[in-house]
Amino acid sequence: MSRRNGSSNPEAAVAALAAVGAPTHGIAAAPLGRASWSGFLRLSLVVVPVKAYPAVSTTETIAFNQLHADCGQRINYQKVCPLHGKVEAEAIVRGYQYAPDQYVVVGTSELDNLRPAKDQGLSLEQCIDAGQIDPALFSGRSLYLIPEGLPAHRPYLVLHQALHRRGKVALGRIVLSGHHHVALVRPAQRLLALHLLHDPTQVRSCSTLETLLRDGAASEEEQQLATMLIDSTTAAIDWSKYRDDTAEKLAELIEAKIAGRQWVAPAEEPVQVLQLLEALKQSVATVGEKTRKVRGKPEKQPLLSPRRSA
Repeated sequence: MSRRNGSSNPEAAVAALAAVGAPTHGIAAAPLGRASWSGFLRLSLVVVPVKAYPAVSTTETIAFNQLHADCGQRINYQKVCPLHGKVEAEAIVRGYQYAPDQYVVVGTSELDNLRPAKDQGLSLEQCIDAGQIDPALFSGRSLYLIPEGLPAHRPYLVLHQALHRRGKVALGRIVLSGHHHVALVRPAQRLLALHLLHDPTQVRSCSTLETLLRDGAASEEEQQLATMLIDSTTAAIDWSKYRDDTAEKLAELIEAKIAGRQWVAPAEEPVQVLQLLEALKQSVATVGEKTRKVRGKPEKQPLLSPRRSA
């Protein structure tokens, strides 16, 4: 059976990988705390006990509380029974309404028994080329998988290296929070990464929206300028340029309000609306000028991405 919300020890996982001579680069940055999920990773008859840790940190998120505007007191939400008043969480069960005011109670253990053994883990069913996956299928939740227990490290590494060598990813199914999900597993540096996917039937086809597009082709000059613009803006990724500073600005706003100071928002740059051909010409000229200035300066260290996919 899968084991959810198990205790975790990323440092021990790194030490165990080192003990079997496995590379450990990148694993030290695994999130601390409890694992989001633990269970078995299955590919045919190969079974690997694993734990899953969130790939995305939310520690910088600033949370707000809801307050009563008149008195400033925090709003409370309580679960209340019409007959007995406030009810503690452990006294609440799930019920399905089959008639007005008539419910049948279904326990958690009964729901677990509905799932066959193959659903009580992460079952990989087929391997595909990564290019076959439409990015629209990604639901936005990603986890890093870590082998659990020393015997799990060898099959984990074998699966990782085989997927990496063949340039493949694996599709499968997993049950999280009581819901079935389609999942994709891929090599990510030295780890296996798990990405939850939308149900393909829920992803809208773009063909309907394509009918709204006007027919026609770009002129030769437009195509040439657009190609030059794309070529001139192609460069190594510098992730520092894409950093979201919303949390920092929000913190500045809150600090200013606490201190009774007026916080001044950054001035917005005016947006120019030009005809396409003129916009392309000016864009190519502007990017070309920036490139020449950069080349005239002393050589910089190459830009490094903070995270590379294997």
